[in-house]
Amino acid sequence: MTLQQVYDALESKTFYDAEGRRFSFVNNSIGIDRKALIPFLIYKEEESFILSPEKPFAAEKDLRIEIGEVINFYGKEAGEKLLTLA
Repeated sequence: MTLQQVYDALESKTFYDAEGRRFSFVNNSIGIDRKALIPFLIYKEEESFILSPEKPFAAEKDLRIEIGEVINFYGKEAGEKLLTLA
């Protein structure tokens, strides 16, 4: 997967987490429940893609992205799953 494909996958639709919060990724900003727009960038480190938002919205600031049927975000440091978007 390329960096552009990661951006395309995130920007392709609106996602929801287990609590029902709405997430959208548009123009390098994360929209959460239409209340917050958080600028972000994605970079590749070794074989992983890392989401680095300007302000943290999970327990860790930098999140490793895994894209499959759902999108999972893991803490870059601890490696724990912090967010699943479907």
